[in-house]
Amino acid sequence: MILLVLLLTATQAGHAQRVQGEEKDGSCVCEVNSAIWAFPTAKYEAVSDLLEGCNATVQQLQKQVVMTSKELPKMQATLENVKARKLRFNYLDTQGLYNPLHLRQVSDELQDLHQIISQADKDRPTAETQKLRKELQKIQKDVEDMYNDNTFNLEAVKEKLRYLNNRVQTCRTIPADFTSKGSCSHRIMSNISSPLITKLSPFGKSYILGAWGRDTSAGSEEKYWVQPVVNSQRSGSQIRYYPSFEDFMAGRNHRDEYVASSYTHSDAIQGPGTIIYDGVVYYQCYTTADLCSYNLKTKKNDRLKLPEAGVNNKFPYCYYDCRDWSDIDLAADSEGLWVMYATDGNYGNMVLSRVNRAGFNVTQTWKTRLFKRSVTNAFMVCGVLYATRYVDQYKEEVFYAFDTATGLEDNTLSLPLEKVSPGIANLHYNPTDMKLYMYNDGYLLSFQAFF
Repeated sequence: MILLVLLLTATQAGHAQRVQGEEKDGSCVCEVNSAIWAFPTAKYEAVSDLLEGCNATVQQLQKQVVMTSKELPKMQATLENVKARKLRFNYLDTQGLYNPLHLRQVSDELQDLHQIISQADKDRPTAETQKLRKELQKIQKDVEDMYNDNTFNLEAVKEKLRYLNNRVQTCRTIPADFTSKGSCSHRIMSNISSPLITKLSPFGKSYILGAWGRDTSAGSEEKYWVQPVVNSQRSGSQIRYYPSFEDFMAGRNHRDEYVASSYTHSDAIQGPGTIIYDGVVYYQCYTTADLCSYNLKTKKNDRLKLPEAGVNNKFPYCYYDCRDWSDIDLAADSEGLWVMYATDGNYGNMVLSRVNRAGFNVTQTWKTRLFKRSVTNAFMVCGVLYATRYVDQYKEEVFYAFDTATGLEDNTLSLPLEKVSPGIANLHYNPTDMKLYMYNDGYLLSFQAFF
């Protein structure tokens, strides 16, 4: 027997197996354990699984990169929008709007409020007016103490004066023709319908600012009107009037009225805050803090000054995207004619005034804590101020209410309001048919209000 030693090299480098062989029938025979050359199936499957997991992770990361690439421009646009909106508020710091108020200003406001309370107590003495007198005296004492101690907390005093002013406005005499009727016994709206009318403006979609509606008066005929804002979406002078609902829907038998000789005349309309009440057009006068009225029958103009109102894009409706030249907004409901605006003295928050149509003068004014630039639009229903905010391209939300009867505010409302385009130029309520009328980027929409 010849003993042979074979050196066999394994597949893995550095590994070898020594075996003994013997000669048998003229051949060299040996037994070799081939287990070391067996294919590593378990390891291969583990590596394959790991590789598949890596591939899935890579694909997911690639999808995220693609999505991020698509979303990044949108995020950058949103950021630029926010920065642009923030620039509009810089004056709050540069002009010292939020700096401590001067004692002289507070003293003037105390004196004005004292006169208002005294007049209200004289015209309509109640337990509430007596209570207001005592509270005002306490505030006057607090201001004197601050002056003597050289310790100032005038912002808190300002807030107390705002609250007292709203309460005394509610106490003042309300004319008989302003008495709430019908649906107003419920005060707050409970719901808003889907659009009853969706119609393109007769002036076309390019006029994104404007107003439309039905003449607001219980005794008026069913007349409809549309007012476009031209001159780079700033002003206008034209009112298109329809004698009936059928004529409005068919776009026939209209007549065009002009409140001024041109859209840059001092009596021209600025912005989309127009309302028509019993044949009289009410609107912001061009470039000024004045209200204008134009009687469609007599063709006469009249003016009313709002000396503290911010105008010319100082306090327009904004929220996500500003609607320029909307500083002053008009509304009419069962309690009369209203004007909504903002002032520096109220920190840019919404101010609401009731206007006496007969004398064309302001009779009462309420100050809210609703920052006007934080809303998309506002309207009046039954003496209650409502405000809307942007939800998405096709939806708004009525989120805020201020009741002039109680002076109370509610920012917990959530009434959905549909639309067909992002921007709202004008939104107002008509007590005659209990409908809301919206001018929505050149589209005319109406809704039913429920109580």
